[in-house]
Amino acid sequence: MMRHAILVCSFVTLCVLLPAALLAQQTNFQFTPPPIPWYEFSEGDKDLKLGGTFMYLSGDIKSPEAEMNGSVDVYGGGANAFWRYAFRKHVAIDLGGSAFYSAGNIGKSADMTLKMVSVPVDLEFQPIKDDKVSLIIFGGFVFSKIWLGIDVKTSSIDQTADITSTMKGPQGGIQLAIKQSDFVFTPFFMFASLAGDTKLKTSGTEGSASLSMSVVAATAYYYGIDIVYVPWDITLSSLIQQVSSSGDNKGFKTYVVSLTYHFSTPAGEKKGDNMKAEPEKKAEVKTYTPPDDTE
Repeated sequence: MMRHAILVCSFVTLCVLLPAALLAQQTNFQFTPPPIPWYEFSEGDKDLKLGGTFMYLSGDIKSPEAEMNGSVDVYGGGANAFWRYAFRKHVAIDLGGSAFYSAGNIGKSADMTLKMVSVPVDLEFQPIKDDKVSLIIFGGFVFSKIWLGIDVKTSSIDQTADITSTMKGPQGGIQLAIKQSDFVFTPFFMFASLAGDTKLKTSGTEGSASLSMSVVAATAYYYGIDIVYVPWDITLSSLIQQVSSSGDNKGFKTYVVSLTYHFSTPAGEKKGDNMKAEPEKKAEVKTYTPPDDTE
């Protein structure tokens, strides 16, 4: 029974909570900022995006073990930072970092905590940019480390499981920016395919055990849209999620709210640019005075 309970909790976490945590950090599964620093760039631009995210996940577990049945209620939050440098007119590189923590109940008899850090790196290609629209195609690699703790207590079992996973794989997508006065709408689509290794350690009334396993790559697809209020450089989102993974996420609902602020150093901006320029010197005009003829 303990093995079944741990497998149920692990399955829910890896198939539902993990994709949610990954994309909540990357601002990415609902009405949410796309996983790139800003909706456009010019050669020489340097952009920094800082964000915070709140997540709530709910659902129900139906297990052959009656004591494992019940609702899933998980709350979480995280912070992230993404930096970009446009080293060509149409090409830029970005680097990000994020941290995430969540905790809650999985059924009547299990509690969980999840901690994760993630580092994505992307190349961006911008084939279109004008006063009305801009388009960015991005692709790269993401590395994540996950720590999961599960405590299961039933009438006959008191057991703890600690799971550590290292996940990595490619990601990519496309973003369109539609510019309307002070607002910019940024619909996007992306995918992520992660695989890695997982280590499981258990201890409690049923004894101790440990094992290692490989997590086979699974590809998830996401789409969303964000709204940017340009005068304040702020995005405030509440997202719509679409996850494609063999229907494993049916019955679970995820809600995410993100707040992001953008800093930018436009190309050509240098220290001292804000100093007042010296007034242009005008050519001096001299009045001609004829020589005094006294002779």
